[in-house]
Amino acid sequence: MYLKSLKLVGFKSFADRTRLELRPGVTVIVGPNGSGKSNLVDAVSWVMGTQSAKSLRTPKMEDVVFAGTATRPALNRAEVTIVFDNESRTLPLDLDEVSITRRLYRDGSSDYELNGVACRLLDIQELLSDSGVGRHQHVIVGQGQIDSVLNSGPAEHRAVIEEAAGILKHRQRKERAIRRLERTDADLLRLGDIVGELTRQMRPLKRQAKAAEEYETLREHVRSLRLYLGGERLRIFDERARSLAVERSQLTQAMHDLEAEVSELAAALGILTDEAGEVGEALDRDTAAAARLETILERLRRSASVAQERHRAAVARRDGADERRRDLEEEQHSLAAELTALEVEVVEAEVLAEREERRFRALEDEARSLADQESLSLEGALAVVRGEMRSLENAAQRDRRELDQLDRRLEVVKAQITDEISEAERLNEEIRRLDGDAAAAQRRYEKAAEERGRLQQHWEAMEADLNESRLGVASARARLEAVSAAVEGAADPEARRIVTESAGHRGSLASLLDVPEDLAAAVDAGLGPWADASVFASDEALEAAVGALKSGGRGGVPVVAGNEGGASLARQVAAEAGVEALVDRLGPAADRRLAESLLGDVILVEGWSMAKRVVSRNPQLRAVTPEGDLISVHGIRVAHPDGATPAMVEAAEVALERAEIELARVESLHATARRDFENARTVEREALEALESLEAKLSGTTEALGRSHRARVNLEGEIARLEDRRRSLAEAEIERAAALERLNTRLAALEGEEAERQRAWEELEARRAAIEAERETARASWQQAASDLRAARERQQLLEKRQAAVAEALEAEVSSPVSQEELDRLELVATTARRAIEVIGRRLSELRERQAELRERAGETGVQRDAVRRRHEDARTRLENTRRRLGEIEVEETEIRVRRESTAEGLRRDADADEETALRAPRPDIEGVEPDADLEAVLEELEARLRRMGPVNPLAAQEYAELEERYTFLRDQLSDLEKSRDELERVIAAVDEEIQTRFVQAFEEVAAAYEQNFSVLFPGGVGRIRLTDPNEPLTTGVEIQAQPLGKKVSQLSLLSGGERSLAALAFLFAVFKARPSPFYILDEVEAALDDANLRRFLRLIDAFRGDAQLIIVTHQQQTMEAADVLYGVTMEPGGSSKVVRKELNSVQTPTSEESVPA
Repeated sequence: MYLKSLKLVGFKSFADRTRLELRPGVTVIVGPNGSGKSNLVDAVSWVMGTQSAKSLRTPKMEDVVFAGTATRPALNRAEVTIVFDNESRTLPLDLDEVSITRRLYRDGSSDYELNGVACRLLDIQELLSDSGVGRHQHVIVGQGQIDSVLNSGPAEHRAVIEEAAGILKHRQRKERAIRRLERTDADLLRLGDIVGELTRQMRPLKRQAKAAEEYETLREHVRSLRLYLGGERLRIFDERARSLAVERSQLTQAMHDLEAEVSELAAALGILTDEAGEVGEALDRDTAAAARLETILERLRRSASVAQERHRAAVARRDGADERRRDLEEEQHSLAAELTALEVEVVEAEVLAEREERRFRALEDEARSLADQESLSLEGALAVVRGEMRSLENAAQRDRRELDQLDRRLEVVKAQITDEISEAERLNEEIRRLDGDAAAAQRRYEKAAEERGRLQQHWEAMEADLNESRLGVASARARLEAVSAAVEGAADPEARRIVTESAGHRGSLASLLDVPEDLAAAVDAGLGPWADASVFASDEALEAAVGALKSGGRGGVPVVAGNEGGASLARQVAAEAGVEALVDRLGPAADRRLAESLLGDVILVEGWSMAKRVVSRNPQLRAVTPEGDLISVHGIRVAHPDGATPAMVEAAEVALERAEIELARVESLHATARRDFENARTVEREALEALESLEAKLSGTTEALGRSHRARVNLEGEIARLEDRRRSLAEAEIERAAALERLNTRLAALEGEEAERQRAWEELEARRAAIEAERETARASWQQAASDLRAARERQQLLEKRQAAVAEALEAEVSSPVSQEELDRLELVATTARRAIEVIGRRLSELRERQAELRERAGETGVQRDAVRRRHEDARTRLENTRRRLGEIEVEETEIRVRRESTAEGLRRDADADEETALRAPRPDIEGVEPDADLEAVLEELEARLRRMGPVNPLAAQEYAELEERYTFLRDQLSDLEKSRDELERVIAAVDEEIQTRFVQAFEEVAAAYEQNFSVLFPGGVGRIRLTDPNEPLTTGVEIQAQPLGKKVSQLSLLSGGERSLAALAFLFAVFKARPSPFYILDEVEAALDDANLRRFLRLIDAFRGDAQLIIVTHQQQTMEAADVLYGVTMEPGGSSKVVRKELNSVQTPTSEESVPA
């Protein structure tokens, strides 16, 4: 196989379509620099699949498209086609020629063709790699790649050998296997996590499935037990209902007999009760009057007693208050006098203490001066004397200024005392006025408080009435709701609406009859089917309403028109039998004509037996009882004890309306009472505030008076202190005069003759001794005066505290005086009460005599009435007991009916079975349950177990099966992956073994060829290649060694440029020889060689000429001479590259569309 032709258009500098015909042997391409020789090498590399723009010497891949010149426009695509001769079938295609085409468009898109058929780059790479001309094999050696071969490291050298040995595809296979192994490991890990998660999910689901199975078994047992036990309960309920029906029938007959007896006794009791009532009413009136009189009498006695007691207490308080006030006033005056005297004493003690202290200080200063004079010289003594004299003169000036200030202060204090006296007089007058106002305010407050208490009691009573009225309204409303609920649904609402909206409709019959609440059942029984009828004003209106009902297909609503009727027969029979006509018991608002037309033949009888007798004698009448029983000549309709009727609804509505009216009235009274109470409380609060304000003013004024008194006392004390200070200053002036006289005498003596000075010194000594004695006496006097002053001040503080206490007590006595007017009022109250007591006592005696007579009459009537009452009560008790028992039976029947229905409903709900199924259900046979076991307890235990199990997942079994199926599937997949992993590891091991075998074999062949080539290129030199790590053939690098003849170098970098190129060529040609390729392209690889080395290189070329096709780009003349075919590349200025071919001394220039002839 060899490269047969190369066609390119628009590729780099080849703008025109150019075709090179090639043949085996050596083809040399020559031309000037920049003519495009290397672009032909790039074209071959590009069409064989090179993707690196750098290896094509362009910044980016789109730059391989012809970019245009000054005279030629740019093209939009680059296209290169290479044709291989494949007669040897080196390429795995059954074709003699194989063409490969690659196109690139300026927009960056590209495509590949194999023999004119579009294909992928991967298809071309795989096709060429098997023939030894792949893009990773060194079949194309470009410019500069010679040095890079030697400059590369051991790893890169190994890569060159591996590429030549065809190991690359095995490494790619290994890499793909490793990537698959990594993906398999990731899948194994992921599947392992999923399987683990499924295992964790299956464990609780398995338990849930088991629990669901147990739950279903328990629920089936519970259902069978409920079914059987429900049937047993139904049988018990049916038996009890039959026994209660028999008992109810017997009690009903007994109740009728007792009702007749109660009616007879009630009539007799009524007569006796009326008689006793008249006597009792008279007695009650007298008793009430006597009680009121006794109450009034007792109240008057208490009032008289209280008035007398208060009068005595007021007199005693007044007398005692006067005496206490006098004592306090005397003590207050005594304390004031004593305080005044004590203040004088304190002032005198202060003056004395000050004077004694001043005398002591003066003597001490003089003694110190004398001592200083003794210790000084004559001149020093004179200076000291003169200094003391100046000090005394200065002190005299200060005292004179202080006296002037004291005089001015005395005038100011005296003026303040005058002002305080005037203020005290004004405050006393204000206190007298405030005392009077406070007494009047106290009386107003007491009156307001009394009125507020009375109105508060009235309001509280109204509050109780309001609560009672609200309770009555709630009770009436509840009664109405209950009765309305009982009769609800008896009539068609639409039919009722049609009747109500018809012309001439007056209202419901029950509302027009004004039925009392206690007779609602009796009136309903008398009205019969007309109980809930609507009343029309005329027959014509009634007929129109009936027509409207019929035309609308409605009905079920009774209607009446009040016809004429009468109740004379019912009244006559009622009077004879001692009963009443029912129409006479209706309310005052009843429509009499309507009532007599419908109820004119009805009498009201207490008991059904008596009614039966009356009706049997008067068959044209009907009788009703208050309970709602209807008795006629045809029979008796017994009323339902708890039945509700339209009349009851109407009566309940009337009762509710009355209760609401009463509530409104009570609310109005309550609001009024509350308003009056609030007003009274406001008046009381205002009175109290006024009283407190006056008392506060009085207290403030009293306090101001006390402050004024204390201020006056303080000012008087200040005057005393100022006078004492003036006296002290006068005494000090006298003492200073004496001291000045002594100092003048001493000064004269010190300034005289020697004898006089000696005498002065002796007098000075004597004076110092006298001063010492006087100083000690003055110290004792000063200490005694200070002690007396402290004692006086302590007594003053005690007296001031007692004076304040006495003032408070005296103020308390003054604040609550007892006036003569109040004493007179209390005396008048007591006298009036005593007179009223005498009058009421006489009236009370008369009432008591008449009460005795009435009690005697009442006693006789009461004995008879009590006997009848006891019989009546006994009969009523037996009747009530019978009715209560009937009620209990009805309640029990209702309860049994409700419980039976509840049991049946429970069977339908819990066991999905009807009553017949439950009654036929056999006793369940449950494992572990004894035949005589309590099935109720067993059911409770099973239900408890069900509750303890809590919520159960009914789909747990299905979910568990699905998870188990998925778990099995994933586990199988996991096993397959593990097997696949083992297989990949075996593949990788096999590839490693193949790589190792191929590499070792290729290395040995390359090493032998390198030594041979090196000996050709470097005669006498030594060149070899070796493994860096022979023990690791899969990873070891390859090191190239070269040592030309006569040189000892340890590094390739120390060789010359030409030697380096020859060494690299020796290595590359060794690779070519060990693993030959169909063709090789060498781009100026011998550029650095001199003529001698070039010839050696050409000898290598000759050796390869017969084994492979060589295409060499060169500038060397000797290389051109070795060519079989010579191509020249030229480029005109502003044009594109063109080629010419030379063979056997003939030169042809191919056209743009023709190939160069061979």
